Amino acid sequence: MMKRNRTGASKQKKVKFSMGSFLAFYTRFPIPWWLYILSALLGVVYTELLMRTAAFTIRINKGELYNSVIIGYALLTVLNAALSMLQNVLSAYGSEKITLRARKLLWNKILHMPLREVERRQPSALISGVVNDVAEASSVITMLSLTVSSVYGFGRSCLELYRFNATLTCYILLLIPLNLLLFYVVGRIQHRSMRLRFESLNTMTEFFSEHISAAKHVKAHAMEDREVEEGLRAINERYKADIYYGIMSQVQVLFNSTCSNLGTVVTALFGSDMIRRGRMPDTGINDFSTYLTNVERYKAELLTHYQTLTGTQGAMRYVGVLMNGPQEVLDSGYDLPETRETADIVLDHVSFGYDPEFPVLHDLSVTIPHGKITAIIGNNGSGKSTLLKLLQGLYPPDSGRILLGEADIASVKPEQLRAKFGYILQNNPLLSGSIRDNITYGMKGEVPQEAVAAAARLADADEFINALPQGYDTDIGEGGKLLSGGQRQRLAIARTLMRNPDYLLMDEAGASLDHKSDTTIFRNVRESLKGRTIVVVAHDMRSVVDADYIIVLNHGDLEAAGAHEQLLANSPTYRGYLEKQGYDVGEGAQV
Repeated sequence: MMKRNRTGASKQKKVKFSMGSFLAFYTRFPIPWWLYILSALLGVVYTELLMRTAAFTIRINKGELYNSVIIGYALLTVLNAALSMLQNVLSAYGSEKITLRARKLLWNKILHMPLREVERRQPSALISGVVNDVAEASSVITMLSLTVSSVYGFGRSCLELYRFNATLTCYILLLIPLNLLLFYVVGRIQHRSMRLRFESLNTMTEFFSEHISAAKHVKAHAMEDREVEEGLRAINERYKADIYYGIMSQVQVLFNSTCSNLGTVVTALFGSDMIRRGRMPDTGINDFSTYLTNVERYKAELLTHYQTLTGTQGAMRYVGVLMNGPQEVLDSGYDLPETRETADIVLDHVSFGYDPEFPVLHDLSVTIPHGKITAIIGNNGSGKSTLLKLLQGLYPPDSGRILLGEADIASVKPEQLRAKFGYILQNNPLLSGSIRDNITYGMKGEVPQEAVAAAARLADADEFINALPQGYDTDIGEGGKLLSGGQRQRLAIARTLMRNPDYLLMDEAGASLDHKSDTTIFRNVRESLKGRTIVVVAHDMRSVVDADYIIVLNHGDLEAAGAHEQLLANSPTYRGYLEKQGYDVGEGAQV
């Protein structure tokens, strides 16, 4: 488990997140520039006041303790503190706006990813990306705003320094190439340390999200000690990343201190020589250092901003990979006819595999007749459930095509295609909220209570719903955990029937139901959707033998297709299933 990388694959091609791609991310959502422009202007004003404060500081250091000097110094100090606070408030407000919009952008992207991409990357990793990684997005814009005032401050401080002593300032400026080299080294360190921190954080989040949700299975198999060991590996990865980050942070402090101290050494070395030669007053080094402090301050700020830029790029690498990944456009393609015309589903030489090296379906050609009940049977892994997903366009086939009437589903609008299908799985997800919320999920506009109750009756759910204290307003808890498995399944069936689909796909829909409910629901479905296409995946041959058309899959290949009598004659797999469930194939498959 712990050897799997962030994308959920053991051998994933390394995706580069270049600086260009990183900065392009910020063009995808509106940024409240006015907040940052105002913040930058406040930074410029702050710099000007700081220059005046430095002048008062020099006078005080010379013993000019006049009331005007002391009051001026105090007022400027308080005003600068107020400006700094206001600048921070504006930046913080802008940061929250950016984080909000970036999260919306990434959430929208995740929801529009192809299903294969979502499953490949693992939901828990995607959750970590939208919760943790994208929260760093605001740092760059804040950095840009502060960089404006820092660059201005650095230039303004250098100018004041030059005015005070041009010669000594030139010596200081000779250190700039060395400073730039240190900037680059520190930036690379920051990029790597932040990338490792966030990758380890997301690995840990992914692990605990998956394993805590499976707590009942862990306990049922008495695997607590094993899971503790696995969890400690995830924790240890984060621990090592934090240790690396801590050490590298101190290395960065060393580099920052080196940059600052070099200026002090140069000032002391050349300044003392200038004093000996009479080219600078005795207090010159002290006065020069006062202005130099502002230069070093803004230089340190610029280094911090560069660290922020490179560090955020490392932290958001996964976000960039997601944003540059594939995306479904639901309204892109051709329109399907709105009328319910007779439209068979035709699979024409369809092949598919979740991993191209291990195909699930092989060159499958078969027709699912419109308006009939079609049953699909086959051994485990033969591609039954996969076929249902292909019919809805949830996965594109690797080769071949699927036709809905005359329309190739690969060319039609996905939202229109999926609106025609209802899909009931063996285990269907429910969402937190009321029973009514779950039954009407996916419906547009206000849904009358009579329609909700009618769907519930078809799914044999109305009786147990009305027995609940709050009826259809009952909260079912996260994932429907306050209901039994059978109750959850009936709600899911009611939700699908609420859509009144043209094509109903049922994948072991009655597996968690008792025989009475299963029989009742299937009878209701056939009556309410009479004349529509119903495709059933089932292991219970009682549902299969009554179907109008039966498809037999054998390890991804089409073994046979036709009516019950035809398959008795030409499908060994079909006869084998009947025999295992007590049918006498010699007498027309009657029990």
